[in-house]
Amino acid sequence: MRTQQRLAWGLLVLAMLLYIVEMSHQALLRYDTFKATAFDLGNMDQVLWNTLHGRPFQFTNQAIDWYGPPTRLAIHFEPILLPLSLLYAFHADPRTLLVFQTLALAAGALPVFLLARKYLSEWPILAALFSVAYLLSPALLGLNIFDFHPISLATPLLLYALLAFTYRRYLWFLIACVLAAACKEDVPLAIAMLGVLLLWRYKHPRLGITLIVGGLAWSFLAFGVIIPHFYPGVQHNNYWYRYESLGSSPGAAIVNLVFHPWLLFTTFFTMERIYYLASLFRNVGFLCLLAPEWLLPALPSLAVNLFSTNDSLLYSGVYHYNAPIIPFVMLAAIQGTFRLIATWRTWRGEAVAAVIPGATTREALPNAGTAHAYPLTSLGDRMTALPVWSMGKAVVGALAAFIIRFMRPAWWRVRWERYNQRMMPLAKEVALSRLQWIIVVWIILMVALDFLTAAPALNALWADHDPGPREQQIQQLLAMIPPNASVSASDNLNPHLSEREQLAVFPSVSGTVNGKQYTVQYVIVDLNAIFPQDRAQTVKELNQLVNSRQFRPLARKEGVVLLVRRSTSQLKSAIIDKRDKRICIRVYL
Repeated sequence: MRTQQRLAWGLLVLAMLLYIVEMSHQALLRYDTFKATAFDLGNMDQVLWNTLHGRPFQFTNQAIDWYGPPTRLAIHFEPILLPLSLLYAFHADPRTLLVFQTLALAAGALPVFLLARKYLSEWPILAALFSVAYLLSPALLGLNIFDFHPISLATPLLLYALLAFTYRRYLWFLIACVLAAACKEDVPLAIAMLGVLLLWRYKHPRLGITLIVGGLAWSFLAFGVIIPHFYPGVQHNNYWYRYESLGSSPGAAIVNLVFHPWLLFTTFFTMERIYYLASLFRNVGFLCLLAPEWLLPALPSLAVNLFSTNDSLLYSGVYHYNAPIIPFVMLAAIQGTFRLIATWRTWRGEAVAAVIPGATTREALPNAGTAHAYPLTSLGDRMTALPVWSMGKAVVGALAAFIIRFMRPAWWRVRWERYNQRMMPLAKEVALSRLQWIIVVWIILMVALDFLTAAPALNALWADHDPGPREQQIQQLLAMIPPNASVSASDNLNPHLSEREQLAVFPSVSGTVNGKQYTVQYVIVDLNAIFPQDRAQTVKELNQLVNSRQFRPLARKEGVVLLVRRSTSQLKSAIIDKRDKRICIRVYL
């Protein structure tokens, strides 16, 4: 056992180190090869830079379809950005965020390991394996590689919260929950659902009520007060377009779902969404389904992802939308494995010890040796004995009887006892030591399968080459832009210019700061990074800027065009320069 413990700790440390080195390298490589994007690395970089310089949450890094004020509070409520801005006191650079995010996500492997060691104390190798499964989860890899998002920090924070609860460190549990809630406005809903679980399952009334009231109040403050205050418009939310098929507003959506519940099946019951759920659960060998109550806190985030009809990225399985889901899937899998082992012990006639704080063995799993023969006579039985006047009445009566039986504990106990009788001979043949390695092999196979199936989606996010001459040429163009100048940059160049007060995403060339409108001084666009179907329109917009005499070409290299705004005196004395127009057309077309 001691050898296995040392091996497990060694595997954990090795896995975390390899993850940190490789994912930091991949994240930085993606940035250096101009695959990082304005949404959201450029946004977050500018917000943190502005916050450090006394302009909390301010950002102008917006596209032409944004009509809100220049503040992050009009989009999301993420107070965690305030302490995060202190990172820029040491080194203000987007790469600081990328490395910090990798370190934070890697740190989540430790509570996964410790939780598994707590519940599966006799099998330390399984604890290390769960940590590796966490680190290799496509949901986590996609969260890590795709720019930086504050909600990514909710993943390790929620894991540490669950660890603190398991060890009954309730003060640290509450601190971790508050920090996780500060990562994004929908995380408090997960915390409120966690409170429901603690109140219902683990009999912690004060702790559960605290989480429920605090989580709901926080979410109401964010969704009902702060974001609507800063975001103009009827919906008071920049993202409701994703759910417009449910209704014109959140209130209308709730009414529609209450009175038209079949919408859940006709609209959202699709193979893509089923595949998404399978991808979340497959990485842990579907063992999380053996402790389904621990998936309850993930329901708000799952609903946000699954109910979207206009943005399939939410249920693609490899973006930051899964951050609040990952911790509960991991703990559910660990709990599910504990229950499987405990059930196996029961089938073998061995004693089972409870591990979960506030829980008993009976709460952990049905007791295979204490089934009773409950009478099945019920309202449903009596209904089926009445005279049947029509086929419809007979069908309704039979269905009602089945549902009533299905919901009765006695119905489950009888069937559980029958299942026990069938499984006991197998359990006595398969020793627990062999079961351990069966579970190990099963999880390894599922992790490999999950990684392979998610590879196409992840490949779109990885960098596909090392920096070369083209990247050097682009860096030379970027160096021509003064640090304090206002800029409009294309999506992939934007994060390299985001530490300034005035920034826009091309084709937007204007903005508003402190109530004053401005037009950017520089425009830089990488035509090679524009989608082919959008390239002609981008060329047209660049030509319009030059033909308007407001901007002139300054430099061009490797498909990257740099324009500079003419000064007021140049605009007054400017005449139509056919040579400028000819150069512009030749360059862009």
